Amino acid sequence: MTLLADQLRLLLPPVSYDGNAPKLSATIEAEANALTQSDAQAEAVYSAIFADSGMGLADWERVLALPDPCLVGVSQSVRLRVQAVVSKLQARGGQSRPFFIALAKALGYDITITTFRPARAGIARAGDRLYGGDWDYAWRVNAPAVTVNYARAGLTAAGDPLGSWGNKILECRLSQMKPAESTLLFGYGES
Repeated sequence: MTLLADQLRLLLPPVSYDGNAPKLSATIEAEANALTQSDAQAEAVYSAIFADSGMGLADWERVLALPDPCLVGVSQSVRLRVQAVVSKLQARGGQSRPFFIALAKALGYDITITTFRPARAGIARAGDRLYGGDWDYAWRVNAPAVTVNYARAGLTAAGDPLGSWGNKILECRLSQMKPAESTLLFGYGES
């Protein structure tokens, strides 16, 4: 007997039905089991609504066309796949520094951005770098030389590595999201 079955028995009229009769008791147990399964399935559906829960990950990836074409064949842990889904959902437009820094943060990277400008008379000073006219459209993402993504309880599946490193995911996503007319450079380590 389950607690739910006992609660269902209490709903029966006390004089008309005996909740412990064999056939009625079996029916109540079956209904309690069905309600318990229904509750568990509803909880799973509710969890799948939130991409960061990791539930329904394959469906999220299918809807968002993940993995990105530039990452086909690159091994990704469940955590990195969840981060890719969340970052793609959050990346609904923007071309500002804070937008790209937040996008990288959603992927698990801490970055800074450097912009360039060509030298102009009256603005440039002795010792400034001389960039040509095309540097108006260039910007550099500065990231650590090595970014390690460690496994985390609840977001790691069997067979996932305990840690992975590399910046391919960062380069792929930011290259897709950059303004079309710009030139994106990546700098790793001290910059």
